[in-house]
Amino acid sequence: MLLTIDAGNTRTKWAIFNALGEITQHDVCLNSGIDSADLSPALFGYDHIAISNVAGEQHATNLAEKLSPYHLPIHWVKAVPQACHVINLYIKPETLGADRWAALVAAWNIKHATCIVVNAGTAVTIDALNSCKINHKQYGEFMGGLILPGLTLMQQSLGLATAQLPKIAASQTQALATAAQKLEDIFAKNTADAIYNGALHAIVGAIRQMLDALTQHSQQAPCIIISGGNAMVINEMLTRHVTNQTIIVDNLVCQGLYLLATSTLNENSMKSDAQ
Repeated sequence: MLLTIDAGNTRTKWAIFNALGEITQHDVCLNSGIDSADLSPALFGYDHIAISNVAGEQHATNLAEKLSPYHLPIHWVKAVPQACHVINLYIKPETLGADRWAALVAAWNIKHATCIVVNAGTAVTIDALNSCKINHKQYGEFMGGLILPGLTLMQQSLGLATAQLPKIAASQTQALATAAQKLEDIFAKNTADAIYNGALHAIVGAIRQMLDALTQHSQQAPCIIISGGNAMVINEMLTRHVTNQTIIVDNLVCQGLYLLATSTLNENSMKSDAQ
């Protein structure tokens, strides 16, 4: 059993995987509430831990302190040049965010085909994964990607940087999303809808640009895999205006963490056996 932890900019997600790679438990909390989360191995039966953390050193320290009483091996996932049949073409592979790396590995494992991987949280990442053959084996080649502010952050930045535009609280975003999903018309008739629709169309427009570029490169129409808190509203806009080749995958980063950790454990086991 494996505990995977996806520590994002705002929230920490976790999932327990059994030996078959199935999620048996999962949950999420704000980063500020991690101290009160119950992650006891006595409760869930896991014996290894894999973590991706993009929330900074202090949150990493908080996680380490919380998990230290359990005395279990922890794998702090970092991006590498190649793992799980995914090739990382970043100029400095280790500087790719661990969450993006895990999501790419999970996406390749799901599709084994050219695809775009979108993680829609506090920030939105839009990454291109191209299918290629090397020595008669199929690999996913991470070509690069885009990062832009997420739906809530983009709206809030307008309120902070302008005098007359309304300031959007995080608690208002879901209500705006529910209302804006019903709007087919880009010609918003009030300021709140104009801000929301502007942010949403900016994200969808960036995904469309990536879709066009990857389609031209690979000479095929890629699937779009979407995860994160705003996956549903972005997916609805994409399927309405861009493409119906989209799927939403919950816990995409945690699934990638499971694959990366399992691969590392298997490699270490083979080395031990060889010795």
